[in-house]
Amino acid sequence: MIVAAHHTRTGPTGHRVALAVHLVSLAVGFGTVLAVDACGLAVLAGRRTIAWMPRFSARADVLIWAGFTGLGVSGVFLDPKFGDAATLLNLYAVLILGLNGVYARTVRDRLPALAGDAGVPDLPRPLLLRALGSGLLSQAAWWTSIVIGIFAS
Repeated sequence: MIVAAHHTRTGPTGHRVALAVHLVSLAVGFGTVLAVDACGLAVLAGRRTIAWMPRFSARADVLIWAGFTGLGVSGVFLDPKFGDAATLLNLYAVLILGLNGVYARTVRDRLPALAGDAGVPDLPRPLLLRALGSGLLSQAAWWTSIVIGIFAS
């Protein structure tokens, strides 16, 4: 996508369309991430069982990755300024998001091995710390990218 963005120039109409797609993709991707994280908080609060979380997260996966992909593709047409430090930081945040998304899936896939009525105290501490760390890293990277997008555009 970076190579494509170097060779793509859009006019005002193309830029507006790309921006609209970018904002819809943000709403879909990040909105779904927020929903999954809210469900994780419900599990931590004891309002839901751990077995419920991977099922919800697995269903949300498609929307998260669709939003992430839409952000990347539409970003090609937003004429990014690659010489700008903010753009570079944003690219690193997006790279972290993608890698962390793959990592979060591995954490999620370990959860179904627990009993259906298991709660947070039943989680192995390393698994709990991995899940919390992944969620915090996700939030930090999403918000970093959003703030850069707001102020650098």
